[in-house]
Formats: sequence, C-alpha cells, structure tokens
Amino acid sequence: MNYNATSLSVNDQIFATLEVGGKTVASISKSNFSSINDIVRFVCAIAGRFMGLARLNIRNKTQGWAMNLSLASRQSAPRPSFHAALPAQYRQASLFN
Repeated sequence: MNYNATSLSVNDQIFATLEVGGKTVASISKSNFSSINDIVRFVCAIAGRFMGLARLNIRNKTQGWAMNLSLASRQSAPRPSFHAALPAQYRQASLFN
C-alpha cells in the first residue's frame, strides 16, 4: 500500500480510528509517523486480525487535514482434504455476517 495524497511530518500529532462493522477496534493519538503507510500498519497491528471491510479515519491535528481509507481483510481458513473435517464455524465462512 502506498498513500501519498497528503503531506506528513514526524512531529505531526495524528489521531486514527479503525472501525470494523461499525465498532471501533483500534484508536490512537500519536506522533512520529513518517508516512500514511506507517499509520496504516501501526493501527492494523494494534487492531489485530479482523475479517471484512474496515474504515480507517486519519486526522492530522497539526496540519489540519483528515482522510478516510477503506480496507478489506480476510482470515485464511484451514484447507483440509475434505469438507466434513472442518469445524462448523468454517463450513459456511462469509466475509459479511
């Protein structure tokens, strides 16, 4: 992922929130980011694994800009040799609940 739409300095105060299914799974207020990619990686690492569509809201308090990113993620289910061996929760896996 490369996001270069907005300038960013390591001294800028950044607020970011990651929402999955309308629920906040990670929220930060921090500086010392050198790129938007750094922010995305950091917030996703805090959130842990998630499945489906997510919205990342990033606000740069210092420079006064904000941006919204849509992210998609999926967890890989195990691939057994036959379907019957799968636990029930994996038999009808869906990105949308």
